[in-house]
Amino acid sequence: MDIRAITFDFWNTLAVHSAPAEMQELSAQRMVALLEATGVTTDSRNMLTAFSECRKLCYRFQEDKGLDFTPKEQLDWIMDYLCVSPGAEVWNKLFDAYATSLLDIPPVFVEGLGGILKELKESYKLAVICNTGRTPGWVVESVLGNSGLKQHFDVLLFSNEVGVAKPNRYIFQIASRLLEEQPENILHIGDHLLTDVAGARGAGFKAAWYNPEGIDRSVECDFVIKDLSELLKIQ
Repeated sequence: MDIRAITFDFWNTLAVHSAPAEMQELSAQRMVALLEATGVTTDSRNMLTAFSECRKLCYRFQEDKGLDFTPKEQLDWIMDYLCVSPGAEVWNKLFDAYATSLLDIPPVFVEGLGGILKELKESYKLAVICNTGRTPGWVVESVLGNSGLKQHFDVLLFSNEVGVAKPNRYIFQIASRLLEEQPENILHIGDHLLTDVAGARGAGFKAAWYNPEGIDRSVECDFVIKDLSELLKIQ
């Protein structure tokens, strides 16, 4: 099997949120404080409800349409949901509060990931293809940089920066072009059966389902792996 490049999903493949509830609460509290300073009364409960409803819409855009509902569009939607019209200066502060809490509460990376990536890099080009959700690509890139992992990747590709999201084949085609490899020579690894496995195969990539829980399920893919270290044995 002629694999020359490996692309990775980010969330729930390379990393998981270390404290998702706390991160949401931090953003909500900051945004409530910013709005209250302008005379708008709301509370964290309302803000968190808006977050939840917006997240559902974001996932529908990605999974059903293959489009990205960018963090900036999400903030506009949340403000409409709360019937608030902040000025440009306040909006920018709200966006920082909404989109950058990952910098305060970083994710947890897969154990031993640095060593795995270092060894893979000796044989393959490596990339990340990430559906960004509420966290912009530059924030994820900063987290990768702070962790020392960014150096292992040749390409970092984020849905909010290209306007499309997995499973849309176009985001995989962009990765193929940037890696300068044909789709059939690229293996994509991810946990999500639609956005990662079906999306990659639909774009002509090979696909590995990352299944750390060992779920017993028949999946049309090239590999099923429970541990990313298994990639070191793939020929």
